[in-house]
Amino acid sequence: MFTIIAYAEVISYVLLLAVAVPLKYLGDEPRGVKILGPIHGALVIAYFFMVIHRANAESWSWKRTAWALFAAFLPLGPIGVTKTR
Repeated sequence: MFTIIAYAEVISYVLLLAVAVPLKYLGDEPRGVKILGPIHGALVIAYFFMVIHRANAESWSWKRTAWALFAAFLPLGPIGVTKTR
């Protein structure tokens, strides 16, 4: 489930930046941001909860947990977190 949430968060972020934001500012069409923005926000929150849950379940160090939380702010960061074990 962690991997699914991480990939969904990355996909929503890429769609928001690559499709919705250009449509809003170049095409004067804000609907994409109004739709994708809240979806992405919910997925980021879900990702944070999944990181905390997995960190507790697998006894991650505080550094690894902090990196996993910080990775949400990087365009493809959550994918990197899912690849490390």
